[in-house]
Amino acid sequence: MQLGLKLNRNGTVGLRDQIVTQLARLILDGHLQPGMRLPSCRKFAKELEVSVNTVIAAYEILEEQQLILPRSRSGFFVLAEQGVRNLQPESAKLNKPSPLRDRLNWQRQSDDLATIVRPENWYDFKYPFVCNQIDEGEFPVSEWRECSRQAMNRADLKVWSSDGHYSESAEFIEQIRTRILPRRGVFVKADAALVTLGAQNGLYMASHLLGGRDRVAVIEDPGYPDARKMLHSSFGELKFQPVDDEGMIVDERLRGATMVFVTPNRQFPTTVTMSERRRQALIEAAEVHDFFIVEDDYECDVDYRHFTPLPLFSVDDSGRVIYLASLSKGLSPGLRLGYMTAAAEFITAARDLRGRIMRHPPTVLQLTAAAFIRFGQYESRLRRIQKGHRERWEIANRFLRAHFPDFDIKGEFGGTTFVLSDQRRRLRASEIAGKARERGVIIEEIAPCYSVWETGEYAFRVGVSAIHPLLIEAGLQELKQTIVELGA
Repeated sequence: MQLGLKLNRNGTVGLRDQIVTQLARLILDGHLQPGMRLPSCRKFAKELEVSVNTVIAAYEILEEQQLILPRSRSGFFVLAEQGVRNLQPESAKLNKPSPLRDRLNWQRQSDDLATIVRPENWYDFKYPFVCNQIDEGEFPVSEWRECSRQAMNRADLKVWSSDGHYSESAEFIEQIRTRILPRRGVFVKADAALVTLGAQNGLYMASHLLGGRDRVAVIEDPGYPDARKMLHSSFGELKFQPVDDEGMIVDERLRGATMVFVTPNRQFPTTVTMSERRRQALIEAAEVHDFFIVEDDYECDVDYRHFTPLPLFSVDDSGRVIYLASLSKGLSPGLRLGYMTAAAEFITAARDLRGRIMRHPPTVLQLTAAAFIRFGQYESRLRRIQKGHRERWEIANRFLRAHFPDFDIKGEFGGTTFVLSDQRRRLRASEIAGKARERGVIIEEIAPCYSVWETGEYAFRVGVSAIHPLLIEAGLQELKQTIVELGA
């Protein structure tokens, strides 16, 4: 009997697990009937061109899952009580029209606002100049796995398997409060800190709590597109405040704001650091005009400058700054771990809101991260990342300044991103990005960051955090050749 399994020998999933997954699907979908005998291990191994031990291991897992049953001297059989799990009738339509679309609150949606996009398979390209990602080859898998093993200790089963209601891990909060925040000059009590699923999640909660139809939000221009979408949904009016070489301009245009969202450490997307005088002016303006500042301490954990300016939160005495940061750059973007600090009353409200949305972030993930920080692995990883990012930045900076003379280049020391603008407006960034992709080069258009799309049509960004240092010059040479071929 041929079961028709197809194995991917070049994929990330092992052969044993592929066999388990495909057989489980056949059983649960009813293609393998209860009581049906499976091929012998030796015969199945020959059919699939794998070792007999691989098939035996797969059968043992399926037996543990109570999907198959061994019978002495007879082989393995589909367990009778499993039966057919796929109850979808033949007439069912997978894409049946729904009246729900007509009932959506489109006024609070933001589908018409663009955001930065990149190919989902960007990591398959040879020269991925993407931003905010990591070189996966540098992730400390063994150390993280060991911390995960300790976090899932059976003795602590009650801790990590239970519903913590609205609370987060006290251990993780303690590590954030005593090991992470002091690096940025921030010292708070436990009741003034909250675990988030990344800075973006924190911004959503802040905008929800401060928003309203009669309230005004202000965002940098250019600025973070996803933040613009959130603020557009939460506030009655959204204003755009220009950015120059000192960061967001602070002037009378901030009058009337309820909330001002800003990225002072590393402005998104220009990479500019807000000057000291602007920081002071913004804090004073918040007092004078009675607004709150939501500060995203962007790239604070991987900034390799000898002296990184402290966040607004560290010098604010008025309680008007809500501080957001994440572990995404220092750990991994996919882990989605971040934190918020603010006045205790605000954190209480944010915790209640978070609880109504998701209860709390996964406890096992929090405990794993806490162990990773407690054992010094996070500090060690940051040192390696900062050293690697500095090397990448120096390689890219030298090449770009030498070989892209017709572009205005922004990319401050300490970061991982360069913004290139064609001042003569010869080629749109979309044209360059499309053609470069054919050469295996991924760059990112930043027009979605501007309040007026046309303002950023001729600008794009080059990120170096995810690409191997030895590929940077070759990739930038391909980018340069792309621009030459397009006639610029």
